[in-house]
Amino acid sequence: MIARIASAVAVLSLAACASSGTGIRPLGNNLPANPVPVATPQPAVLTAKERLVGAIESNGCALTADNVGAVLTQATISREELVQLTPQLQAEGRVETSGDGAIRVTSDRCI
Repeated sequence: MIARIASAVAVLSLAACASSGTGIRPLGNNLPANPVPVATPQPAVLTAKERLVGAIESNGCALTADNVGAVLTQATISREELVQLTPQLQAEGRVETSGDGAIRVTSDRCI
């Protein structure tokens, strides 16, 4: 008789859970089966000219004999690339050269 009462209580408990909407929850992390991938922003890829101008700007707005090593390292370009890029930047009006070999950036950051 006690077994019948226990069985009846168990059945009624399960029925109450099922009818109240709080039934037995599945195990797991409740994430969707196929989560939507989130786009990871990619860093902007700068051209050699943009890297050179940025490096000169952050080193006092002028490329001189004193800072040429630091500028080339920061811009990740070689001396040969510097020689090729300088006339292009001059033609675009982005740099000016002086008689002492300095290259000065003409941008809104370097007046």
